[in-house]
Amino acid sequence: MKRIAMPTTILTIAVALSSVMADNPVISHRSLADPNGFVFDDRIYAICSNDDDNVNGYDMKSAVVISTNDLMNWTDHGDVFRTTRDARWAAGSYAPTAIAAKGKVYMYFPNIASGVGVLIADRPEGPYKDPLNKALVSGSLCPMQWCFDPVIFVDDDADKSAYLMWGGGTPYGSNFRASALNSDMISLKGAVTTPNTPNSFEGPFIHKYKGNYYVHYPIQGNSNLEYSMSSTSPISGYTRKGVVLPNPTLNGQNINQGNNSHASIFEYKGSWYMMYHDRRLFKATYKRDVSIDKLEYESDGRMKQVVVTSGMAQLRNFDPYDSIPAATMSKQSGIKATFDASSWTNYLVPQNSGSWIRISAVDFRAGAKRFLVGAGTTGPDVKVEVRSGSENGPIAGTCPIANTGSKTRMQTSACDLTGLSGVKDLFLKFTGVSGNANFAWFRFEPLPTAVERDGAREVSAMASTTAFTIFDVNGHPVRRILTESGTDPRDAWVRHGRDLPVGTYLMRSGSGEVVRKFIRTEGSGAN
Repeated sequence: MKRIAMPTTILTIAVALSSVMADNPVISHRSLADPNGFVFDDRIYAICSNDDDNVNGYDMKSAVVISTNDLMNWTDHGDVFRTTRDARWAAGSYAPTAIAAKGKVYMYFPNIASGVGVLIADRPEGPYKDPLNKALVSGSLCPMQWCFDPVIFVDDDADKSAYLMWGGGTPYGSNFRASALNSDMISLKGAVTTPNTPNSFEGPFIHKYKGNYYVHYPIQGNSNLEYSMSSTSPISGYTRKGVVLPNPTLNGQNINQGNNSHASIFEYKGSWYMMYHDRRLFKATYKRDVSIDKLEYESDGRMKQVVVTSGMAQLRNFDPYDSIPAATMSKQSGIKATFDASSWTNYLVPQNSGSWIRISAVDFRAGAKRFLVGAGTTGPDVKVEVRSGSENGPIAGTCPIANTGSKTRMQTSACDLTGLSGVKDLFLKFTGVSGNANFAWFRFEPLPTAVERDGAREVSAMASTTAFTIFDVNGHPVRRILTESGTDPRDAWVRHGRDLPVGTYLMRSGSGEVVRKFIRTEGSGAN
């Protein structure tokens, strides 16, 4: 997409982010574990075990997807996979793994500890389909004590070869099995190997860096994460190298109750990261939480030990001028989320009056003039206060939320804003709530910029662009798109509309003319 040159007076509003630190754990309103991070459409996604399913033991039956593009503000997309809905043959779902490949997202999940299934989606947020309606790995392929903890790896060779590894429990050190996958990603190819992974306990993960393959895993005994390297294959030829993550400890205190961790490694925008779980927030064996820290390498390719921190620097300012899924935040108080499979929406659900969310380092630039919110409530006096700086900071506006008679019957509410410009921490504070309101999305509208106020400049800057607006079936604008002149509406939809919830949408041109109707099903279909 072409960039439009903007006046330098507008650009100077942005500020450096070096002092804005992300929080670990990255999600605090729910309990997640076993994060498998990967990159899709320039965002970090992680598929996680859902410890909200647990009570007095590990009883996970679902997987939750979270995502970010700045390491600070994370979107909770909800339990996009649940065995009772999407793979009814399976008794549960422990640590899943996922990857973007061949234009799809492939998720592999353990049927508790007795096999591995596979699911396919167009996007990490799902919905997912089960192409086999049975396990991909089971029976004789599961000689180890626990046939679980799969990891999917796609090589960077010309054929984009894919590999799967799984296993855990006894016999320690030889409890993993691995195989290449056929091009369909849902069937095994060739011999099954037993990688050399000394004292391995469970939870393998494979990645590649500068021609070398790495597999890391928690070891039996002290639950440190150790790793081995291979220069020949992702599923064989490994030699032990040492510890990459000691059992998570911060400021000299173990934050994992001395228990097991499970981690993934990936590259994003030139840096390498490890996502792992610990127990620093909930401090309970069966209620884990997800953290992220930086990973670095020695000059010979060995991995340096990851240093556990309370958070890293935010990568970029947050853009408020697009539809924001409501369950997006860097911090919260009194917040829960609930997933509605019928609309494929993860609702934000404030639990009590005064509940709030924070979105960090939001760049309002010249200023925001209006706040819009999609919500449903049975309450008579629900409001959203738009604040900055803190949950008790200055109020830029207050939005009353109309009583819709049902929490799942959405209606757009809006309010005018004042004094909201530059880069600020945004706080949305909810009043009059008691779990009686669902919030689907938020959106800000900007004040006219210097370019828009100057007709001559506007003609100059906008002559090479085309504007579209996408409306839902109720006539509410859900997304505005600015793209290069001459862009076909379908191309604009593919680039900017495919992540919208399932439903029917109309696209209008800048003049208001309806130019296309789109029906969002499981992918991005259009009529």
